[in-house]
Order: sequence, then structure tokens, then C-alpha cells
Amino acid sequence: MGNFRNIIACFLFTGLVSMQAQAQTQDPATTYNNGKILLQQQKFDQAMAELQPLTASTSAYAQEASYFYALAALKGHKPKEAYAMLLQLQNQYPNWAGMNDADYLLANVLFEQGDYERALSKLQELQGTPLATDAEGLKRYYLNSLNDRAAFEALLQRNQNDKVVAQAFADKLIGGWYRPHDRQTLENIVSRHKLDRNRYLSKDALRSQSFNVALLLPFQLNQDYQQTARKNQFVTDMYAGIKLAQDSLQKQGIAVNLYTYDIGADTMGVKRVLNLPEMKQMDLLVGPIYKSTAKVAARFAAQNGINVINPLSQDIEMVRGNTNAFLFESSVATQARQAATYAYQNFSPKSAVILFENAKEDTTFSYYYRQHFIKLGGKVKTYRKINSSQATATATLFKGLNLEEVGHMAVFSDKMTAAVNTTSLIQGKAPQMPIVTYDKWLDISQISLRQLDNLEVYFISPKYVNKQNPGSEWFRRNYVSKYNMAPSTFAYTGFEMMYYFGQLLQHYGPQFNQQLLSTSIKPGVLYSGFGYIDPSSRNDARQDNQYVPITKLENLELTVVNPVF
Repeated sequence: MGNFRNIIACFLFTGLVSMQAQAQTQDPATTYNNGKILLQQQKFDQAMAELQPLTASTSAYAQEASYFYALAALKGHKPKEAYAMLLQLQNQYPNWAGMNDADYLLANVLFEQGDYERALSKLQELQGTPLATDAEGLKRYYLNSLNDRAAFEALLQRNQNDKVVAQAFADKLIGGWYRPHDRQTLENIVSRHKLDRNRYLSKDALRSQSFNVALLLPFQLNQDYQQTARKNQFVTDMYAGIKLAQDSLQKQGIAVNLYTYDIGADTMGVKRVLNLPEMKQMDLLVGPIYKSTAKVAARFAAQNGINVINPLSQDIEMVRGNTNAFLFESSVATQARQAATYAYQNFSPKSAVILFENAKEDTTFSYYYRQHFIKLGGKVKTYRKINSSQATATATLFKGLNLEEVGHMAVFSDKMTAAVNTTSLIQGKAPQMPIVTYDKWLDISQISLRQLDNLEVYFISPKYVNKQNPGSEWFRRNYVSKYNMAPSTFAYTGFEMMYYFGQLLQHYGPQFNQQLLSTSIKPGVLYSGFGYIDPSSRNDARQDNQYVPITKLENLELTVVNPVF
């Protein structure tokens, strides 16, 4: 009866006239031929609708119609429907002459569903049949697209005698996954399956890997330097930190090649850059930083399986639903949840007064803080919005607050009016009551450091760097030596980001996504802690830095408010 996967190409288009209207009156042979023609025309939903009535066991065309229905479903991105029909076909007609083709198609469906183990098992049944060569090709296609190393290793463990699986894994190793501890595994694969030793075990094959990283940042090189130098200083500082990280990684044998592209807020500009042939050869993208261009880069990353890091954004919506996009900064939602967790665990009683400024970021922060504090078991006695531009109304609101049986006050505002009213109220009524707020209060000149030091103020400080940390001292010393200036916050960010992701590339290769799901919070070189997906919140698919330092003034050091070195 021939190979069903190739039969479709033999049909010529002869025209279809109101087939849906004639479905009840036309004979089964016409319906069957119409269904195949619709499939050839890639009208998959219509083909499925035409063939479905013929899949009943009473039809003379049941076997062939079921097969072509499943093929249309697979091509129409409906693997569940394809899977169900193929199971029905195998159960009702196990001796059908075209069952090898059905098995091949079922393996294809299983691969599409991510069930590699069952797909490989199904293709194993085709050994010794005319489809054996095609089966090996299908294996290679899907195994080459499998970039989850842990999943691949599990497949190899369960299919050690499958040469295609073993060779595909060996190809992955010499293609970028190889690390020194993989030598024995590669030796075993080459020996067991008699692979070309020169290809897989030569010095050239196992040379230290280098990684290509594209920096898509707003250098603004086409604008007047005198006008943009100060405005653009943050990019220059971040790039300087990245370069220092590149040097440090190189000394550890991790080669990172940096490619810089001047990308601002112009979406057409970033599209032109992303269309350059070399972009698909990148192992990691950093930037762009502006929302409009970052979205374009995120789509490119998803389509090409390349991870992209936004170095400055705190907007989790920028990466939600895209497994190839990550934030380096902690999102507003994460900051709020971590701060609420800290307050619940450290302050008693478990009750709070929450005040927040009439601004989007502050209302968002307060929303997540309140939600998580209540979820943990805390009580919110007061939850009020303030408008610091109305000084009298704000002062009246603060004076009317009831602080009895309140464990702490959370104030999410960086305005001077809110900060002054908060400190005055707490000094007069409850000097021992903890205050949770932004570290931006340290920049408010109307409040002295002595006032803050005398109160129990806890600062949410996502960019906090412990200057007494040996790593911080090392970075500061080397940065000053190389650039003859003190590092800014952005310089710290650039270094920590590139150093962290450079190590991820070395340990796991460019597709480090799955490893981030199981990576717990780890110390960084400069930051007090560092991590990405908190295991307890993995279902939220958050892709941002989960570490948010909560600091008191005595831990901040004078270098935070007096950056003279």
C-alpha cells in the first residue's frame, strides 16, 4: 500500500465546490479524496472536519482516514487530537498494513508533546522495517533541538545502546556543553558506539569553549559627546564593569567574546541589528534596556532559543511567559514579597500599618507587600494611599494613625513629606516601632543620619553592596586601578551580571534555563546574595533576581551616603 507520508504529494488539485454543504450527500470516496486534497493545501482544520466522519469503524476508509486525520492534526498544531486518533487506530486496527507509518507518526506526535522517552521507544519498534532510516532522521532532528542538558542526560542513561541518542549527546558536548568532567562520558560513548575519535576526542574538539555575548546598549555614539556624556554615564559605567568581569573570567579559563551594538529606543534600529547574520550565533544577549526595544529582543530570543538579559528593568511583565528572557534586577513584586517576608519573620506583633504614595510603582509595591504579608498570616490594620504634594492633608493623615498593637509601619514613598511625617510620628509615639521603607530615604537631606540611626528603620535596598565584603574590596581596588575613578552602582551591576552569567555559560552552556529553575540563592562576588527562581515560587514562573537585601543604617556604612573613597 506504500508509504502514507508520501502519498499526499501524488494528489492533484481538481477543485472543491461547496464540500461542506455536500458532506451529507457525497459518497465516502469523494469525502476521502476531498480530505486529502485539503491536507495537501495545508487547510488542516478543514481536512480534519472532512475526514472525521470516515474514522468510524463502520467506514471502508476508516484506517486511511484516521491516519490522514492524525497527520492533519499534527500539522495543524493539535498534537492531542493527533495522539487520540492514532491510539484509536492502533487499538481498532492493530494489523493494518500501514501501521508502521502510524507508529512513525505517533513518535512524531510524542516528540512534539515533549515525551522523548516514549517517542524513542516507539521508533525502536521500526528497526528492520523500510522506515528505519527515516526513524533515525526523526530522532536526530528532535534530539538536536533538545537543549535541556539534564533531560538529555536522563535519556542517555535509559538508552545507552541507542547510537543515535549517544552520538547526538556527543555532538552536544563538543558543540558547547563539554566540560573537563565530561571526558570519561565522551570516552565511553566513542568506545561503545565506535565513533570517530579524531572528531570527538582530539584537542581541537575538546578545546576550551568561548562564548559570544552581544551587548545591546544605548551607547549613543552617533550623538554629540559633550551633550550625551553625563546622561549616558550609566551605560559607560556598566560597560566598564562588564569589561572587568570579562578579564576576571578569562583568568579562570572562561573566554567571553563581547560584541557591542548601539541600541537606543528605536525599534527599527534593534530589528536591523537582530537581522544581522551573526546574531543567531550569539550565546547570550544583554539588553536592550528600553521597554519597546526590549520586547523586540525578547521575541527574537524566544524564536531562536537564545537567552536575553535585561540588566536594569524591574518590570516582570517584560519577561513573563518567555522562558528565554530574564531580569537581572529583582522585580517590584519580588522586592515587595521579600520585604513582607522579612517583616513577618522579624517583627511582632504580626500586624502592620501600610502607607503608599499615589504613584504606580508605589501602589504596585504596596499591593504585593500587603497581599504577601496577609498570605503569611499577618494582619494589616491600616492600608492608606497618600499624596505628599498635599502637605496639610498628609500631616493630618499621619496624626490620625492608630499605632496600638501594630508590629511595624511600612511606608512606600520616596517623598520628603512622607519621610518627615513618618519619622516625626514614630519618634513621638513609638520610637521602638520598626519602619520598612525604600533606601532612597538616605538621600533626603531634611532627615539626618542620626535621626534614622536612632529609629528602627529597615531599608529595602536591591542594589546594596557590602563594602566590607572581600569581593567588594577587590572589585573597588581593581576598578580604581584600571579606570582611575570610583565605581558607580552601574559599574557594580555590570560586573556582577557578566561574571554571574559567564559562569553559568561555562557550567551549563548557553541553554542554562532549566538550571536556573533549581538554583538556590547563592552569594555573588559583590552582592550579599544572588539567585533567580525561588523554588517556593517556581509556579509563578518569575524570572528575576530573587535576592532583596533588607538593611539597617549601621550595616550600610558611611560609604553609602558618602561615596568618597
